[in-house]
Formats: sequence, structure tokens, C-alpha cells
Amino acid sequence: MIKYLPLVFLFSCGIDREVNRLSNEDAQLVESYKELYETHQVQLNSSNESGEKLTLCLRFVDNIHKQPVSGKSIHFYHADINGNYNPTVSGDESTARLSGQAITDNKGRILLQTTLPGDYGSSSDNRHIHTTVFGARPEAYDIHFKQYTDHLGAQFINGSDQHFLADLKKDSEDNLIAILTIEVKNP
Repeated sequence: MIKYLPLVFLFSCGIDREVNRLSNEDAQLVESYKELYETHQVQLNSSNESGEKLTLCLRFVDNIHKQPVSGKSIHFYHADINGNYNPTVSGDESTARLSGQAITDNKGRILLQTTLPGDYGSSSDNRHIHTTVFGARPEAYDIHFKQYTDHLGAQFINGSDQHFLADLKKDSEDNLIAILTIEVKNP
């Protein structure tokens, strides 16, 4: 008697690193964010920072009513292109060299300009920006990048209400841009 064993195909779900161009509509939205008052903008890096330039157009809304979270102080920090936080306080990543904060405008918006974070530790495809919404419960939210998140990471993010996946695009100068709404709990 011949036994037939089912064939199991193993395949790799590679990460799609394709970065599309901004649409005209998205480009206009980015320009509107660049016109925000300085209190609603934050620059985490100096002009000579290594890595790809990254601009995030962020909108913070409450997770129940989807209304803008205005007047909130938001702190951002992340690793550099080499995956190093280089905190000013040893062991406290929130004091990373690449950090800063801004206040949301009346529409819940902040413009964040920085460089694409690098992977850190022994993990790959774990690039993200830590986001602290002061006064919310919980305060911690993370921004991950679709083009730098593997399948398991994407599943984790989709099942979390504190992690958000940004789809990177490129502007006419090949800078990375992401437009993202972050739903905040108990703002």
C-alpha cells in the first residue's frame, strides 16, 4: 500500500519594499502641514544626520469619536540609522539623541521631520518611532513602517491599538513621506 503524504509548500513572505510616489492630493496635504506654526512642528535631526530624510504628517484623534486631539504635547524619539538610541540618561531610551516634542493644533496635526530609523539589536525590520501622548491613557504609541515590517510584525501591529503602520511614499525630491492618523485612547 502506498501512502500519500500531503505536500507542504514552504514559502517566504518577503517584505514589499516598494515606495510609491505621492499623489497630487497627498502632496497638497503635505504642503498644508509644512505651513503649521512652529509649535506644531518638530525636527528630530540635524541637517547632517546620516540616513534618508523622513517627513511624517500626523493627525491625532480620539479612538472613540474620531475627533481631533488638540493642544496635546506629543514626544517623539527613535534610533538613528545604525539602530542606536544614544540616550542622554543611561538606560532611558526616551532621552534618545533623536527626540523632541510638539503640540497638536486644533485639528490634531503635527509635522515631524527626521530620518528613517535604523533596525536595532539582533532584530531586523523593526524600525519605528516611539510616540508619547502626554495625559492619554495609555501614553505610549509606536509608528512602524510598512516597507520595514515583516509579516509577523504586521500581524502584531494590526492586532494592537497602540501600534500604527505608516505606508512610506516619495516626494518629487525622493524624500520619504508618510501620512498617518493615530487613534489615541482616553486623551
